[in-house]
Amino acid sequence: MKVQLNSQPRLNKRLQVMIQAKEVYLSSDIPCQIRGCAFCTQESEIQLENPIYLLDNEILEQYIDLIEQSNIKNIVVLQSQVAHFRKRQQQSQYAQQVINLIESNFSKKIYVYQDEFSVHTQNGNPLILLAKWYNEHRQFLKDELDLCLLTQNYDMHQQSKNLNIKCYTIQDYVKQYENNDLIDFLGMDEEFEVDQQAIKNQFNYIPVEECVQQIKQGLLFEGRISIDRNNIKQARIFVKQFQLEIKINQQNRVLHGDRVAVELLPEEEWQKQQKQIQITFDEEEEDDGNNNTHTNDTSHEIMSTNHLQSLFKKVQTQNLIPYGKVVCVLQRTERHFCGHVENNIFFPADGRYPNFILKHSKCDSLQDKKIQVQFVDWPVWSDKPLCKLKKVLGKAGDMFIEGNVILLEHQVEIREFSHQVLACLPIEGDKYKISEMEIKRRMDLRDILVCSIDPVGCKDIDDTLHCRRLDNNLYEVGVHIADVSHFVRPDTAIDKEAAHRCTTVYLVDRRTDMLPKLLTENLCSLVSNVDRLAFSVIWIMDENANIKDVKFGKSIIRSVASLHYQQAQEMIDNINDNSQLTQSIRLLNMLAKKLKQQRLDQGALSLASNQVKFSFDDETHNPSDVRMYQLYDTNSLVEEFMLLANCSVANQILQRFPSISVLRRHQEPKMKQLKELQILMNDLGYQFTFETSKLLSESLDQIQRKNDSFFNKLIRMITTRCMNEALYVCTADVDYPELYHYGLAAELYTHFTSPIRRYADVLVHRLLAASIDLESLPPSMSNKIRMTRICDKLNMRHRMARFASRASSDYHTYLFFKNRSQQIDQAIITGILTDKVTVMIPRYGLEGTIEAQIIDRMNIIIQGTTHRIFDYINVEVSVELHSFHKKIHMKYIQNNK
Repeated sequence: MKVQLNSQPRLNKRLQVMIQAKEVYLSSDIPCQIRGCAFCTQESEIQLENPIYLLDNEILEQYIDLIEQSNIKNIVVLQSQVAHFRKRQQQSQYAQQVINLIESNFSKKIYVYQDEFSVHTQNGNPLILLAKWYNEHRQFLKDELDLCLLTQNYDMHQQSKNLNIKCYTIQDYVKQYENNDLIDFLGMDEEFEVDQQAIKNQFNYIPVEECVQQIKQGLLFEGRISIDRNNIKQARIFVKQFQLEIKINQQNRVLHGDRVAVELLPEEEWQKQQKQIQITFDEEEEDDGNNNTHTNDTSHEIMSTNHLQSLFKKVQTQNLIPYGKVVCVLQRTERHFCGHVENNIFFPADGRYPNFILKHSKCDSLQDKKIQVQFVDWPVWSDKPLCKLKKVLGKAGDMFIEGNVILLEHQVEIREFSHQVLACLPIEGDKYKISEMEIKRRMDLRDILVCSIDPVGCKDIDDTLHCRRLDNNLYEVGVHIADVSHFVRPDTAIDKEAAHRCTTVYLVDRRTDMLPKLLTENLCSLVSNVDRLAFSVIWIMDENANIKDVKFGKSIIRSVASLHYQQAQEMIDNINDNSQLTQSIRLLNMLAKKLKQQRLDQGALSLASNQVKFSFDDETHNPSDVRMYQLYDTNSLVEEFMLLANCSVANQILQRFPSISVLRRHQEPKMKQLKELQILMNDLGYQFTFETSKLLSESLDQIQRKNDSFFNKLIRMITTRCMNEALYVCTADVDYPELYHYGLAAELYTHFTSPIRRYADVLVHRLLAASIDLESLPPSMSNKIRMTRICDKLNMRHRMARFASRASSDYHTYLFFKNRSQQIDQAIITGILTDKVTVMIPRYGLEGTIEAQIIDRMNIIIQGTTHRIFDYINVEVSVELHSFHKKIHMKYIQNNK
């Protein structure tokens, strides 16, 4: 054993160089893991066989798809390489794919060598030193060693040659050893690397180091570029420090989501904002998933100068729109692109990205396929970026393949669970039985009438409820949640996979699980008539739903019924049904209504969405009907007790763990949009105030229109769009008053009730178990920085899952309308643009625009007929698909009545 002090420079947030030092204990007996080695004590189930490969970082990242599909296996990677990619995995799909390969691909036989603790890999290039040690190690092997190093680095090739180590570039290796089909995964060859003139509005970038200095001096501005989905020529960045939006006139080879440096154009090229009549409330804008709450992408400190101060004062006072040009890409968005190919041109599914040039030897074979590509470069002489093939997804138009494209475009994992993850499941599989020892550790609630109430067809049942009458007009109410944390132990392979996926993603026709189906549909799902492990919250309440006591504990339950919402509603409404279970559900419903009234009295909002439900043809599997989702009292029944459980758990975990709890925060709404809505409602004759959530809730309750049940729901939909997004936060980052959940009017709130489909709930289960001294808290959850990063990832994954679900709904709406001509329906005017009105069809929740002559904020003329906002009109509707988002075409139909 040898002790060594390692030091390395790093940049802090202020771009200052810091020296980080750590003491390392070096070992000389880390094994080689080669089968039959007479010297090493093998410590892993992986036994390497010839040929053995070492791959540098560039090969791993840039050619990971080729590695996955090639004959390359028996791979040795360094622990330092793993650390490098793990550090970047949240920002880079490439890095995440490398980590997935290393941790999950058992068939590739990948051995992680602990180079940081090895005497053989110090003071030099660790890959070269490891290859040298393996070569020197061959005397202990029964068979001749066949070792190959793959690298694109010229110096490493020279060093390998001097040490008699076999070394190839990836191009040479593929051409010599692999089949010709893999050549297309190499990307562009030399014929594309030509010296050509830059095309119009494209120029070479300023060096990054120079950009950083100019950003600090306030000469350049930094931000992530956002490109309009419907017009790729429109782009902007938002400079957080100055709350300034700059429109980009010269994009200069950028992709949506790139972090860029922008130089302002001369002021004579700026524009003055035009005042216009516009009353519209759009849904939240979709981003690329990289906008983390705590990102430090824009952390450069900009010097405050008189020039900057006068500049921004001028922008504000004169209502100007500054324009700029991109002078450097500081960081490319690291993502893959799905789409289709026509004549070597790749058309991305996402309209915010340009068409790419794809070099492929058999492009004709890809014409009717959906494929995935990887960005390679964007030369100054090309009007399109270059890309290389990553994966052929399948036939275009196939519903399953199109669903996969939606998932991949929203960064959702669609790969199967790995050998290591499945190895974490109980070896008995679906024959697993709860041990007597485990039962003795828990509250045995199997004699209580517990039931679940869920949507039709639900298989991953997270929650069950019970209610029974006690003496003195008291009630015992229990919420029992699947004890997923019993099966998903901290820091295991299955836990890491769940932490990566974060959430189950629901499309119209399928779901992509966070956990293997053995858990989601069987061992954890609280199905009826079998014993199940649960985590219970049990309250004692009076007849007015006031809580007298609450307790938490792990339990064993046996649900007596798996009901769906309509079924439970029919039991409540059936006066002839007085079974014990029905009486229990009626008690739950009575208490739920009082809980809801308590929340509304405190200022909780009752909002709405345009969620739709599809019916499918049994033969074609195409959508046969689509309509707004129907809600019952039993939906509210379940919701109220889940909300109450989440609030009770939030209070419990925060008391015990005030600095590392995971809570759900909802900030105040977008005041600008609410003010616009207030003006509109006042013009219609309604009193609309929003100084507090309670006043807003009361205003919404008073907005009613005679014989128009949809109108009030529509106003609640519009109000929902004025809300900010609810986010997961670690309490280390947020002061207590800011933990408030605006929409629920709750001081504290978290997610506890859906651990089968949300990783946040698994974390909260562990916090709750530790808070009542059932289990110790995992050491990794005591790290505040790590918990903050986890919350950032949870927010990103949940946001992308929501957008994927919306895109799936859009796609199936398109399929429903595709073959239906002259579909005429009633629509309501919901907003006013400059020369159009926005309308919504209540039956389908569809929104579109119709050309109109705008008189004022209330009145418009459509084809000679005068209408007011929120009037009903007849429209003919058709739908097309654009970038996996439905594009609605509506035509005004004159009412002849």
